[in-house]
Amino acid sequence: MERIGRYRIERELGRGSMSIVYEAFDPHINRHLAVKVLRERYARDLKSRQRFLREARSAGGLSHANIVTVFDVGQHEGLPFLVMERLKGQSLEEYLDEGGRLSTREILAIGIQLAGALEYAHERGVIHRDVKPSNIYFDPESGLVKLVDFGIAAIGDRSRAESEDFETIAGTPKYMAPEQIQGGELDGRTDLYALGVVLYRLLSGSMPFKAESIGALIHQIVHRPPARLQPLDDRTPVDLIDLVHRLVAKDPEARPAGGSLVLEELQEIRADLDRGLLNTVRGRPGAWRWLAALSLALIVVLGGGLTWVYHSQTSAMTESTYGYGDALASVIARETAEALILGDNTGLSNLVDDFSVNPRITYLHISNRDGHVQASTDPFLQGEPRPQPARATIEREQGAVRLLSREDGNLEFQTPIRFQTERIGTVQLGIDGEQLQAAARTTLTMLALVFVVTLIVVGVGFSLLVRRQQRSIQRVSRGLQRIARGQYDARLESDGQDVFAPLFQRFNDMANRLEERHGYLQHKPAYSPLPEVDERIDADIEETVEMDRPKEESNVLPLSERKNSEGGRGD
Repeated sequence: MERIGRYRIERELGRGSMSIVYEAFDPHINRHLAVKVLRERYARDLKSRQRFLREARSAGGLSHANIVTVFDVGQHEGLPFLVMERLKGQSLEEYLDEGGRLSTREILAIGIQLAGALEYAHERGVIHRDVKPSNIYFDPESGLVKLVDFGIAAIGDRSRAESEDFETIAGTPKYMAPEQIQGGELDGRTDLYALGVVLYRLLSGSMPFKAESIGALIHQIVHRPPARLQPLDDRTPVDLIDLVHRLVAKDPEARPAGGSLVLEELQEIRADLDRGLLNTVRGRPGAWRWLAALSLALIVVLGGGLTWVYHSQTSAMTESTYGYGDALASVIARETAEALILGDNTGLSNLVDDFSVNPRITYLHISNRDGHVQASTDPFLQGEPRPQPARATIEREQGAVRLLSREDGNLEFQTPIRFQTERIGTVQLGIDGEQLQAAARTTLTMLALVFVVTLIVVGVGFSLLVRRQQRSIQRVSRGLQRIARGQYDARLESDGQDVFAPLFQRFNDMANRLEERHGYLQHKPAYSPLPEVDERIDADIEETVEMDRPKEESNVLPLSERKNSEGGRGD
């Protein structure tokens, strides 16, 4: 076709079993539209034409952001056609078949839009009866969804002929509610069941019922409970899983009564999902001070403890190094005393070579009482005056024993060499102080790492604990909201490990009593809300009758005698 009415056909968008959809251009309003044309062989069938026109009447009377807009309907060369808005994106079924994955937030957004669209349609007496991913258009860029194909929708004010046509079972078995399969009475909860199956598939990647044949599938849908939803995302809220299971309940009475209730619950779940720890604190001005005080206390206690550990460890390592160097210098002074007093330079050199094998010794000088080097690890200092460090800090000094901290990082131990009580020379022992500094830096780094990691672990653990308790409180809050809306079947499940498990049990006990009470009131006469009230009302009636009863000595006559005395007049 090149033209349908005033619409210029540009290309074919897709083909269905009963119709073909084209992209067309309307020159009157300068806009691209979608034109759905019934196939010729179906156009000759009365029921097919009625179904096609029913779609036009169903969707044409609806104006909602998440329902496809129908602009025009007509016939072209005997073929009925429907003019709709040109939708962006693809069907949700195509998106899933191509491997598309949706986050929990995106699934919530889709559920909220569909629940709003169904509530809008149900309020206007339209039941879609075929809610499924192939009838949901999805734009991944904007996240917008549109409900399409109202071909088998049930309309509240349909004619008798159409009503007979609706008695036949229509829909897609995998998404059909048990009452729809059994040909029972349908209402908005039938569409909510299909919405639950759609959400089940989006969250888990599978269907609630699986079978190799249609007969086996129908048997499962009607008689067997669905498998427990196992979400692809472990962070999926438990309340969302619970809502989906209530939507796919076999008994319509166990499902939410309307799309507005589903919409409210989905919006509450999304708000809880968006409300993190920082947002929770931000919403409560006093919580900032409490969190800051807790953080400061943790930093002071943990930081003070780690600082004490660092100084203790550094002091211990320093004392160990100083003691090692001092003891080694004393040993060298004792071993070299005899060779130095005898002037045995060869023996001194051999002793210096033996001691310098120690990797921690950087240099060793043996000088006589005149201050001239007699043996050294540096052969160029032989016979030279004892070297003095240009820049050094005296760390310790006890009599003639000195400990110097040199600029090059070495620790120099100056120990006198004595023969009996006479000083005959000096030992200058250099110990590598870089190892001590490296050990101190390593200790500081490790303690700082422990400090940071501890803060992160405590912060994350505290955040998870707060979030978990917050979610438990929110679950109780949503349960109370459901009770307030008259949904006395609300229950809270607990794994027994939650500290709120006793509270959940108390809530469930309350809900059980309210549900029993609600059932009692439904079967109780309107004038008798409670047995105690009945007894009190009966007593009041008897007292009133007794007060109004005429006394025997009264001149008041019974009504029958008054009539006789007044000549039979009863006025």
